[in-house]
Amino acid sequence: MNFLVYIFGFLTLILIITAIHEAGHYSMARFFKVTILDFSIGMGKSLKSWKDKADTEFHLRMLPIGGFVKMKGEDEGKDADDSFSSKKYYQKVLILLAGPLANFFLAIILLTGLNIYGNTALSSLVGYVDEESSSFKAGFKKGDLIVKIDSFDVSTRSDAQMALSRRLGETGDIIFQVSSSNAEKTMKIPIKSWLQGEEPSDLLKNLGINVPIKPIIGEILADSPAEISGLKKNDEILEINNQAVSSWSEIKSKINSNLGLPSNFKILRDQEIIFLSILPEFSEEKNEWLIGISASNKISPEALVFQREAPLSALNKATIQTFNVVMDSFEFLYKMIIGYVSPKNLGGPVMIGQFAGESLIYGGFYSFLLLISYVSIGLGVINLVPIPILDGGQILILTIERLKGSPISPTVLDFTYRFGISAVILLMVFAFMNDISRIGA
Repeated sequence: MNFLVYIFGFLTLILIITAIHEAGHYSMARFFKVTILDFSIGMGKSLKSWKDKADTEFHLRMLPIGGFVKMKGEDEGKDADDSFSSKKYYQKVLILLAGPLANFFLAIILLTGLNIYGNTALSSLVGYVDEESSSFKAGFKKGDLIVKIDSFDVSTRSDAQMALSRRLGETGDIIFQVSSSNAEKTMKIPIKSWLQGEEPSDLLKNLGINVPIKPIIGEILADSPAEISGLKKNDEILEINNQAVSSWSEIKSKINSNLGLPSNFKILRDQEIIFLSILPEFSEEKNEWLIGISASNKISPEALVFQREAPLSALNKATIQTFNVVMDSFEFLYKMIIGYVSPKNLGGPVMIGQFAGESLIYGGFYSFLLLISYVSIGLGVINLVPIPILDGGQILILTIERLKGSPISPTVLDFTYRFGISAVILLMVFAFMNDISRIGA
């Protein structure tokens, strides 16, 4: 069932952002009075087609990936007034830019609506801080609230992750501004080639700052020390060896600090206090003592914050969010090219489908719209990369022709297009292989 949801979510997401992208090209071309021969969503054989009054053929094609707008005079040297080739340089550039800009505009509209609607988010409240971590050494404590990272304001854990992602592969100090016990303080965490070549998933966790998750048991492994001792699902762990436990991340360190000796647990179960002694087992694979439990992932109430904006404020925030993601995406691509960020972080259709499905299953329509916003931005950014066959590559070719004062020779154009097609195919295959490796991990 989940697989079908993944497929549905992926196809819906791709069709929406592709249709918006191509509609951007179409609208700008029509504005400059260019005749549109074909407007297609999908690739391959046409499943449904119709014509409008302007004699444009619209197609829904068999393969629901990608799309295109075919303009008169785009591939041929026709100089008719309604052809693409007859238009001025700036008009051609605007027609090509209109696709990515439409994707950015879609993101702004969706993010504005989501900001107005409001949502409960995980705040930037610091959970348990791993001992010996860089955050612990810097002075972070459970209950601190991160309000700024470098020059970026932070109010949610997502904001913090976004700010930290800008420092991947770098060397220097990450500057944190923290509210601690109603006092503001500044902390520095030194980094050196931070996570260069790695595939991080939680950057705050990498620094030793955990999510404030309540110490409530979600699942218990069969025949594990936890099950044998009598622990049950939904038990809340209050103490281990007479030391208070307030978040899930504390449990592992307290068990390991006991060096394999039995640990005494104080449990809250159905409003009743229970005491249990549990003898952990050593895992050679993980090199730590385990009792066989997993978290319920229930967030501590104090770590949740409800965010809602007035319409104008929501629009302003959405515009800034979109701009920041666009700039961060270009910086990510640059860092990947120079080796600061591992190419393994690239995702393809499988990862997008999984995210789309999970956002529908676990996060509902709000999360799905949020995902559409970010994938739409991603599609716009990718299309601005100066690779022939992409919008950015087309603009680059037009600019070179403009500067040299004459068209690029057909032989060179043919080579660049072949190179562009090969580059895009290789990129898609690489992203797909990354997806497969994640599934197998």
